[in-house]
Amino acid sequence: MQTALRISNSGIGPFDYQRNRIHRHQSGDKPQQEKKIAPGRKRNGFLTGKIQPFAPGYCIDTCRTEEPVNVTTKENFDYLYHSALRYTGLMNVELPFRKKKGGNTRMNIINLYKEMDNLLPEHINLEVVNGKLHFCLYRFHDWPDFTLFWIPLDFTRKLSRQLRRITQEFILRFVRHHGLQDITETGYYEMAIDYLEDYKNYNEEADAMEIRQSARLAQSYQKGTIHRTLNRMKGRHFCKDFTGNLQKYQTEKPNEQKLLELIKEGMALITPESPHLMQYYYDWAYEESPDFTPIGLETQVMLGYSANDALCEQMESYFNSDCQESYAITPVTCLYLTPETDKLFSMDNYPERLSDWMGRFLKHVSNNF
Repeated sequence: MQTALRISNSGIGPFDYQRNRIHRHQSGDKPQQEKKIAPGRKRNGFLTGKIQPFAPGYCIDTCRTEEPVNVTTKENFDYLYHSALRYTGLMNVELPFRKKKGGNTRMNIINLYKEMDNLLPEHINLEVVNGKLHFCLYRFHDWPDFTLFWIPLDFTRKLSRQLRRITQEFILRFVRHHGLQDITETGYYEMAIDYLEDYKNYNEEADAMEIRQSARLAQSYQKGTIHRTLNRMKGRHFCKDFTGNLQKYQTEKPNEQKLLELIKEGMALITPESPHLMQYYYDWAYEESPDFTPIGLETQVMLGYSANDALCEQMESYFNSDCQESYAITPVTCLYLTPETDKLFSMDNYPERLSDWMGRFLKHVSNNF
């Protein structure tokens, strides 16, 4: 993981959709003429199942009631219909759906959804928010597939004291701006620690030195130097005048000059006005109890210690394994439609700029320190 890691030979496995997510598309922007469902995935039966003469309601479970709640109500249809009218009006196009009196509510919702799906360039889900159906428009940002952006700290030991504090302060600010966790807060970490502590049973060919090294590394992550280093990032700041120190620091070393350049560029991505990564978190195929949990952004981007120690490598192998069974969540921009919506869907390029910078930063610190 010297750079932003690209895991090869990874795919997306089959899964079923939760009942309160009525329909989903595959990743990527949808084509204008033809839409396809990814292999191994299926549309929800709510939209594709055979409609009976008197179609039953579509129900979801909620935490507020013991009984499932029917969301295919006249009130929800009216809300969707007026939301659609409002949005198509903003587009200056006519909604090609005609509301019919006495029609079956579920079929009306289905037909309205299909018209909106055909009309809009964005993907569209039906989402339940506070018990009410909403149209959710969304698009995927360009994001590296199956890539880990784990920001290491060990390279800072090779820096001068002043540059080390500047770099640590920047990483601390970057992590806090985006609300990132460190690797010890993931399920992968617990499994990797178990692997290191019981290394001799996982690798029968391991010699005594390898077994001791694995045990020492596990100990360092749990109670030793690495534990203290990661824990320090949750404490006080490293620099009182970070901006001044960053601007004043001078060096003749090309690798340090490039590091300072990348830090200054990175600071422009975490200004008070900048978005944070988790604002783009949207699981377009959410399930309440999936067989395999999708790989969240909080796992793909986080604070680490080393880019290439045995624990990190083992965690990467777990990530690679999960990629075979599930899917990775990537940044998405969403817009929930209401009868009061006053703007058309739009998206910025912040995730694209962020991933590009992280890739260059990780490549530089891994290859030059």
